[in-house]
Amino acid sequence: MHDDFAVREAYARQLLERYSQWLSRIEEVDCREIEAVASELEAILSKEDSRLHGTVMKQIGELQGRVTEMLWISEHMKILHDLSHIFTKTFEENKILWKAFELVSRVMRADAFFIAFFDEGDSEIRIPISIDSGINYGPITVPYGQGMISHVIDTRQTIHIRSRAEEPSEPEMIRWGSPEIDTSTCIFVPLMLGNQVKGVISAQSYREFAYKKEHEELLKIIGFQVASAIETARLYERVYQMSFMDELTRICNYRAFHNELEKLLGEDDSSVALIMLDSDNLKSVNDQYGHHSGDELIRRIAEALKVNLGSRDSAYRYAGDEFMLLSPGATLKEAVEKVQAIRDYLHAHPLVLEDGVIPIGVSVGIARFPADANTADGLKRAADEALYRSKRRGKNCTSVFAIGS
Repeated sequence: MHDDFAVREAYARQLLERYSQWLSRIEEVDCREIEAVASELEAILSKEDSRLHGTVMKQIGELQGRVTEMLWISEHMKILHDLSHIFTKTFEENKILWKAFELVSRVMRADAFFIAFFDEGDSEIRIPISIDSGINYGPITVPYGQGMISHVIDTRQTIHIRSRAEEPSEPEMIRWGSPEIDTSTCIFVPLMLGNQVKGVISAQSYREFAYKKEHEELLKIIGFQVASAIETARLYERVYQMSFMDELTRICNYRAFHNELEKLLGEDDSSVALIMLDSDNLKSVNDQYGHHSGDELIRRIAEALKVNLGSRDSAYRYAGDEFMLLSPGATLKEAVEKVQAIRDYLHAHPLVLEDGVIPIGVSVGIARFPADANTADGLKRAADEALYRSKRRGKNCTSVFAIGS
């Protein structure tokens, strides 16, 4: 009798120690462990004691669920905060995609992961990032209209495959990354931006039943943030590129000229020919035929430059009717030949207006780095001096910079 009491007392102490351990690490407790203890007690204790312990087991289980949910929400909010912070600091698409993968991996298994993009009217789906076991197999493209990604884009519905047994026969399932082994659990979520589908984000695991409903919601929110960040990055890139483009002629502007000139002069053993052109008759065309015809004259000069650019050359509308042409590595003879080709083009393509044909003349100055100047400003001044000399000589001619001239 005494031995039986000692055994029960030891067992009770063991249970209390186990409960204490559970409460100290409640978020790590496996619900199956709680259920196993409850079943064990039910066979040992009296009916009343079993009922009381059942209540305790239930409360511990509920506490575990609430703590797990709170930790999930906390980590979820951290991820959203981190995403917002990161996406406001970078406009680089690749960094955005990799950071999305890293943050998703913090709260869910992402043995495989991809983000796909699709623009309405395209025949292909672009997948810039497709990760399996830490290796990026992207960028890749797949045809639009077949497979799971196209299905998600068309239906705008999330697909959650919990095990291989649930895998649908249609549409054809395509896994991403390693060809040796298939993932078991997959979530495919449409990337929505307003009412538009921009693509699909997917997390996959080699373990079955790896995801819950909360993981779907997380991917939806992250997908929206990724789509927004990518759209902003692309808009920024378009605006940035436009800031270097002359709207009238569709060639680069003075800002792009200065950037490229500094870059070229910073290269080791570089030599650059700078050709500066200026229209001889823009004012008279504007006065006689109107500014619309003057704009056509400016566009025609830009056209002559573009047609005669070498593989390394670049042309710029610097200001008004003044143009620059940079020709890395060109000799003086080659620079003069380029100018002659531009003149020949303009001669063959005059402005044709209702009131007649207007020939287009340009004055040109040529200077070279480092022969004529060893800085960007010095090179521009040298070319400008040569251009001014062409103007003094009666226009529609070419002058080469010479020290002391």
